[in-house]
Amino acid sequence: MVSGVAVAIFSYLPMDGAGQSAVYTIVNTTFYAAIIYGNILFLYPVFYQKEKYVWYVLLVIIFLVATGVLRGYSTLLIYNTFFAKTPEHISQKAIINYVSGGVLIFIMSLIFRIAIAYFKLKQQTEEIMIQKSQAELNLLKSQVQPHFLFNTLNNIYYEAYREAPVPQH
Repeated sequence: MVSGVAVAIFSYLPMDGAGQSAVYTIVNTTFYAAIIYGNILFLYPVFYQKEKYVWYVLLVIIFLVATGVLRGYSTLLIYNTFFAKTPEHISQKAIINYVSGGVLIFIMSLIFRIAIAYFKLKQQTEEIMIQKSQAELNLLKSQVQPHFLFNTLNNIYYEAYREAPVPQH
């Protein structure tokens, strides 16, 4: 994460200077984190995992448009307040760019979340296989013990019969 922030700062640095680069990096990282964690911690478990796919898609679209618009306007507000010589207005193209950037981040977070779910499922499967093997071993042990007990009792009976035969009438 730190290396990603450093890359972002250095990518803005030639065009915007150190202060502006740091501010834009903070703003962009905040919105990217909101998209990632909004999906991973809320949208995915509440809607996708509960098989509410239509709601999931609709809310993702609303969420991405809202964060893109909010990011565009907050970036412009910060720029106009602290860095612009003359105030600028936001364009539809800029909003589309912010939304499309959010879509890319969302897709990466979705892939990441699905990978987490896959590895968790794989771990649960391995644990179930271990439990199954343990249950099979316990079943085999329980089958061997009555057989051993029967043989032991049979040997005791035989020895007792040999030593003291039953009297005949």
